[in-house]
Amino acid sequence: MSDIDMKEAIRRVECFQGVTDEDLEEVVAMARVIQYEPEATIFREGDPAVVSYVVVAGTVSLSICAPGLGCRRISTVRAGEFLGWSPVLDNFHLTVTGRAVEPTTLIELPKDGLLQLCDQSPQFGYIFMRGIAQTLARRLSAARMQLLDLFGDEETSSLEG
Repeated sequence: MSDIDMKEAIRRVECFQGVTDEDLEEVVAMARVIQYEPEATIFREGDPAVVSYVVVAGTVSLSICAPGLGCRRISTVRAGEFLGWSPVLDNFHLTVTGRAVEPTTLIELPKDGLLQLCDQSPQFGYIFMRGIAQTLARRLSAARMQLLDLFGDEETSSLEG
């Protein structure tokens, strides 16, 4: 993947829309393209949170594991989306396991480089972190809908008779 193709792939992701060309060049300079075969584990829950990704092609399933329950898929991330908010929020460990569902191409972005760019360019930091917040809000909303499916019994209001 050429730098131009990488720049365009990154620019399409919500948290990078509106950043300056100069800042986008900085992101491309720290980026690395990685490809995964179907079923390959990209990262595991509990791993150190040191990189984030842009999904260029393919699909990544996100799952969590709990004793006695096993592992459950909680979300899916597709081409054009940001993956890995834990590193950029300075969490020490990843909270989910990510696996390629199909042949998947990712752009890997190091946490330290992204956070350093946020510090050096407050405009970039604002746009980027606002996009991260919007991504988190969408994923929280999707998680709420999943909970509704699990625990969707109608609640009777205590205000009703």
